[in-house]
Amino acid sequence: MALTVQTDKLTPRTADELLMGFLSYAHQAAAGEDLEVDLRGLHFIDPYGLLSLCLMARYARTLSSRVVFQLPQAYALRSYLGRVRFAEAVDGIDLQGPTLLVDQGREKAESEALLEITRIEERIDVEAVLGKIGQRVEVILAEELRYTEVEINQFKNVVAELCHNILDHSENWGYLTAQRYSDSRVGKKYVVIGVGDFGIGIKKSLSVRHDAGEWTHGQAILNSLRKHFSRDEARGLGLYIVNQICSRYNGSLHIRSGDTRVYIRGQRHWEHVSTHFPGTQIAITLYQRDGGI
Repeated sequence: MALTVQTDKLTPRTADELLMGFLSYAHQAAAGEDLEVDLRGLHFIDPYGLLSLCLMARYARTLSSRVVFQLPQAYALRSYLGRVRFAEAVDGIDLQGPTLLVDQGREKAESEALLEITRIEERIDVEAVLGKIGQRVEVILAEELRYTEVEINQFKNVVAELCHNILDHSENWGYLTAQRYSDSRVGKKYVVIGVGDFGIGIKKSLSVRHDAGEWTHGQAILNSLRKHFSRDEARGLGLYIVNQICSRYNGSLHIRSGDTRVYIRGQRHWEHVSTHFPGTQIAITLYQRDGGI
């Protein structure tokens, strides 16, 4: 029996709900039983949702030799999943249903896919990602979101550090993806960057240098946003700078690690406790400057 997604949009909130249902479903399955997730009703998946599906697929493969994803029926979403190379990202998963296609007739300027789902497994992958950012995301930040050269370089350094963190701190490997959107309600464009891994999580990583035993996962996440609050004395500015940039431009952060997702916007944050899952997931939203196009 398949687990069926109960929403038409995978965002941080609904992705967490799907994850809880998936873990319950997967752990109740008989040993060796096929695991099947029905995604046919979906019409939209954001970067956080994409990474959730990739990590769910990897986790499922540790429990079963055959994992099936029933692909969405919606043509626009299937086209989008083709452009972000979803099939390659979940290699080894049995994808069933309509073929994932890239709509070649769609103008590049209208494409939300700035950076396809990219695996971060080795140092060379980080260099490749930074090259792609230079070609794609940098132009969007400068021309559409009106960011300065200094801010763009800060952002690129942050992405580099987040990617290196996957290799240095997660003790595993992960993914990066980025999409551009337009919010018609406020007349602004924005970019969402997703980073995720299947590693040890923020609390365990920080415990190398700090006495984090009594911390909740939410406290560990919030501490990771503090200046120089890393397990490595020479680093620790990555999430701090991301949070500063997000605050400056009315952006936001979703960070999930352990059993908690924290949503940060400006000086406020909200903690959502659900269920424990390996690794860390981050979604960064950066909005166009006021007075932009």
